[in-house]
Amino acid sequence: MSEPQANQPINFSSFADCCKHKDSLSKETRHTVNVLLQKAGTSDGNEADKILSNFTELDFNNRGITDINPLLGLINPIKLSLSDNQITDITGLSELTNLRELYLRDNQITDITLLSGLTNLTELNLSNNQITDITPLSGLTNLTKLDLKSSRITDITPLSGLTNLTKLNLFSNRITDITPLSGLTYLTKLYLYNNLITDITPLSGLTNLTKLNLFNNRITDITPLSGLTYLTKLYLYNNLITDITPLLGLPNLTRIPLSGNPITDLNLPIELTQNYLTLSTKPIDDQKATEAVKKIYAAIGKEAPEVIVCSSPQAASLELFKLLEIDVRSRDRISETAVTNLVWGKFLSHNFFQLVDIGFSGWTLWNALSDAIIPEPNADRTLVSELQELLANDLGSMEAGFGSYFKDLELLSPTNLLKEIHLTKFFISKFGITLDEKVQELLRCKQQLFEECGCILPFEKICIICDRPLHLRFDSENRLHAEGESAIAFADGYSLYFHHGVKLPEQYGKVHPDLWQAEWILDEENAELRRLLIERIGYDRICQQLQAVELDSWQEYTLLSIDFNEDFDDEGNARPVFLLKMTCPSTGHIHALRVPPDVASAKEAIRWVNWDIDPEEFSVQT
Repeated sequence: MSEPQANQPINFSSFADCCKHKDSLSKETRHTVNVLLQKAGTSDGNEADKILSNFTELDFNNRGITDINPLLGLINPIKLSLSDNQITDITGLSELTNLRELYLRDNQITDITLLSGLTNLTELNLSNNQITDITPLSGLTNLTKLDLKSSRITDITPLSGLTNLTKLNLFSNRITDITPLSGLTYLTKLYLYNNLITDITPLSGLTNLTKLNLFNNRITDITPLSGLTYLTKLYLYNNLITDITPLLGLPNLTRIPLSGNPITDLNLPIELTQNYLTLSTKPIDDQKATEAVKKIYAAIGKEAPEVIVCSSPQAASLELFKLLEIDVRSRDRISETAVTNLVWGKFLSHNFFQLVDIGFSGWTLWNALSDAIIPEPNADRTLVSELQELLANDLGSMEAGFGSYFKDLELLSPTNLLKEIHLTKFFISKFGITLDEKVQELLRCKQQLFEECGCILPFEKICIICDRPLHLRFDSENRLHAEGESAIAFADGYSLYFHHGVKLPEQYGKVHPDLWQAEWILDEENAELRRLLIERIGYDRICQQLQAVELDSWQEYTLLSIDFNEDFDDEGNARPVFLLKMTCPSTGHIHALRVPPDVASAKEAIRWVNWDIDPEEFSVQT
């Protein structure tokens, strides 16, 4: 053959032949040759050719490959992975006709014309490319799995003949018409979320589907899904669905998120929401609360417990600690559950929840609708988490260690009760559900609990009731928020502090943000709190208060030196504190991280923060 010209693509008879002319190849082609030699474990081209020719599966993911021509000298592999590279031209792949599996996700491919001859393919992944025309796929009738997510596809007509497909992923494209899918009856998994779909009638005959993902579309009518009885997972959130009646005929559903849909009559009535807000800071009456608890215990066939009303979550945790303390001292190696059963009895929260018979898919549908109901403003989730954390910390400090016991306990909160009451009425009005006398009595008891109690910890022998807070403060987005005072306060003085939804330690919360001190940043280990301090104090005030000196900068990064008399070296000499300031290009937020005082430049500080990765290797700084 004639001498090759440098930097021009050349077809060689074998990989060994390619290696002989390595020095005359383009930089991109040489890189691919080196990747192949590394895979073979030898620098000898002839030996590498023999080794690689014996491979039936080749994985070159994330290897910086742009030129795939050196692969063409290999005997046809059956499986080839070239994902996470910078490939634009796939011309040479047309010769690899033995391929069964081909993975090309996360490249820069726009034209797939030359894949049309790979008719033996059973699996093909082209996701996260820039493909618009998928006509070349129309003849690949042996495909069983096809992934085209995150491309620029609008027309899926070429897929209509791929009747052997069992799994198809078209997530995040620009698809409006899914008619071509109507004949793909072998499909068991179909992903169509993040598109522009309005009509799902073509799915009505895909009766083998077990998983269907349709969220983030423009769907209004889900009647075509009513016959897909094998479905176990159906994702419909963030659409325009108003009627969910067709879902009642799907007996195998285990998961069906529905939030973000305007389901008729699902929103809480104004009067119920107002009552909820009014009660959220109304002190409870101990006698009425005790009576309400005893009534619901009777309704589920349990003896009346000892009812203990506590002034706050902290008081509740201490009360439980005292009840267990004596027994723990005397016990000998028995489980946390065994001890709590002896002292408190079994946890009963689940006994109070949904006892309404709503058919095969009832529980799944009930839970999905419950998740879709979000009363606002709402502090219950925070209060429940706080109580669980207090219990885990207080009881976890015991020698026996009870911290893990409370992680899975589902406390009975006013929000839980509100959802239970509203959903029961919703199912009665929408689906004609009737309640027997026992369930009606239980519903009345739940309404009384909602009216008279705060958070509840119901055990067989004892029932702890937390009083409601005296006040709750929120910002305009219904996040817990207060400046220089508590966002949640209880009668016994127990308080919680929040800044636009971020929980603050008391040291910060009791001080107005305008008076926060820059030196707090140096000692704060929590990244979210450190970001908040920087944001509210402001970069200028930080530099002024800490007398910061800018030593060096690189792109969005600045290396700062601060004279701080609380930092000393091993010999007791004071040394400056070094901070690396970063501005996030996507959010505009300023972040600061402490770095060793011996770094000499912003780049060196970046390398230290990122485990010695050179900043030049980053494509985006975030």
